[in-house]
Parts: sequence; structure tokens; C-alpha cells
Amino acid sequence: MQGLLIKGLIGAALGLGLYASDAQAQGFHLGVKVGANMYKNSSDYVVDKYYGYPLGGVYLGLSGEKMSLMVEGNFTQTSMVTGDNFNEVFRSYIKNGREQIDDARFTFTEFSVPVLLGFKVLPATWLELGPQFTKIVSMNDKEDVLNEIRDVYKDSYVSAAIGLRIKLPLHFHVSARYVHGLSDINRTSVNDTWSTRHIQLGVGFGF
Repeated sequence: MQGLLIKGLIGAALGLGLYASDAQAQGFHLGVKVGANMYKNSSDYVVDKYYGYPLGGVYLGLSGEKMSLMVEGNFTQTSMVTGDNFNEVFRSYIKNGREQIDDARFTFTEFSVPVLLGFKVLPATWLELGPQFTKIVSMNDKEDVLNEIRDVYKDSYVSAAIGLRIKLPLHFHVSARYVHGLSDINRTSVNDTWSTRHIQLGVGFGF
């Protein structure tokens, strides 16, 4: 995890250096963003399905004639739903007396920071890619099935993000992004990898 974080910070620093070499810099950007986040966990013992939640946050960036660097801070919710045989495989983490827990839902509030280097590919259209660092600020075992949810689910993870941002008149822009989890968020001793996927659509407004 720390190695991935260091690599991401190095990548951001390199992005700043590349931006500085863009002689025709256009300026500084600060704004707010709202949108939708489609999220799923992939695993043998959880439901492999996308669930939709609102997304909101702020962004800060620099742009040149051909390149940009954007950093966002976004809040959203996510969830994980137990699938077949979850209660058998993760028995030691489940409260006594809870035998059938198919479709039990755990919900999370996440704060994510994507650091995105952009390349202008069409007029007003930017291809953006980079690391995303996520901290889970709250976890909710809504049906009270686990002994301790923080013993089961990690509270931070790293992803890779790629997408398009299109500038519109009146300081608006729209974006579409795919975020692929690089970290295994399963904290248990059970040999089962939990990987994350996000599909995000957003509208931003710059001040």
C-alpha cells in the first residue's frame, strides 16, 4: 500500500514537471463537482453487481494548451452484499446465532482523491489518467451480522483511474471515468480477493 502511494505521489510530481514545460499555460481551476457513482465488489462470496450512489466534491487543477493536472476530493457511498456461502467461509467473523446471512448489506462512506494527468485529444476534450487514493471514513453493518466490520474490510485502498473530461461553456465540464481497484480490501485471513470497480459520471462547475 505504501509503495503504491509513493509511486502515485511520484507520478503526480512528474505530472507537475511536465505541466511546467507546457509553455502556453492557460491557468488555474477551482470548482465543485456532483455526479453518480456505480460501484461493485468482485469476489467469489459477495454479489458481483453494480450499485448506484451520488457523488460530490471539489477539484483543483492546472491546465496548459496540451496538458493538465487535476486533483479532486470526492465523497460517495459504496456497499458490499454477501453472496452464497459467505456465512460458511467467513464463519469466524460472524456473530453467534446468525446462520443465514445471504444478501446482508454492508455500507461505507468513502473519501477519494484522484490525481489525474490530462492530455488534450480533441478540442475541449481531455483524456485523464492517474492513481486514486481512497479512505473509508465510516462503515455500517446495517444488519448487525459481523463481530467487527473493521476486522473484515480494510479502511483504505488504491485504484487506477482513466476517463474523459469535456469542457463546456459557462465554466461547466462533464466527465466519465472508470476506476479499477488495485488493492485487496479483504482484511480477513480467508483466501478470497475483494476487488473494487467504479464507473463515475460527473458535472463540474468552475469558479
